[in-house]
Amino acid sequence: MNIITKALRKVYYMTIGKSPVLDRLFRYRGNPRDYWAKRGGQTYFEEQEAVQDRSQRSLFIANEMAQLKFESFLEVGCGYGKQLQNIKILKPEMSFAGCDFSRPQLLKGFEYFPAMQKRVVEADAEFLPFKDKSFDVVMSSAVILHNEYRKAQRIILEMIRVSRKFLVHNEDTDVTFSRYGYDLTKTYLAMNFRIVTSKQIPCSQNPEHTQFTVAEIPLNMERLHHEDVPLCYHKTDAR
Repeated sequence: MNIITKALRKVYYMTIGKSPVLDRLFRYRGNPRDYWAKRGGQTYFEEQEAVQDRSQRSLFIANEMAQLKFESFLEVGCGYGKQLQNIKILKPEMSFAGCDFSRPQLLKGFEYFPAMQKRVVEADAEFLPFKDKSFDVVMSSAVILHNEYRKAQRIILEMIRVSRKFLVHNEDTDVTFSRYGYDLTKTYLAMNFRIVTSKQIPCSQNPEHTQFTVAEIPLNMERLHHEDVPLCYHKTDAR
């Protein structure tokens, strides 16, 4: 790396890089993994823990999950393990696993929730390193909403592949520079999945932009392809 490049990076991190909103605006769409490698870990942890409604939302999701009958659980995009920990508290008998493509996030998780250390892997949600039907429940939280259409389809296909019973999603539906506005309840209905739960999250700052979905995977379902996932938008004028 030459002197000019180093200087430009230093200026960036001293100005735009200090603002989570501006940093995401400039870098997120180009390379999300690089973004999370830079902002994950302690910085992101402090940002999230400072927002009260994020903790309330996590507890809401854990309580909803506790009503399902399952023995094994995978969170795709588990971050530093906040959701894994809250669900484990309410369902101590379950086995769990997690994956995230941000190493700083996972390393922070090993401090925050030490039980993660032997149960999570660094992996991209497009290529889950698990066998077919490995878990009763597979969940995403603010993962699919950040990915363009084809990649979002691939993530959903992978989640379906490794799940035996349920898919659970906490995915906001508004459209921003880093959110695509998908409607997963509508998507699974179009796929003839049974919707167990579909509701807004009342403790959020903007409940109307939230969607908590639990879909049941049909029995004896064959391997799906892109065309089998008609990913829907929350609003018809979203794109």
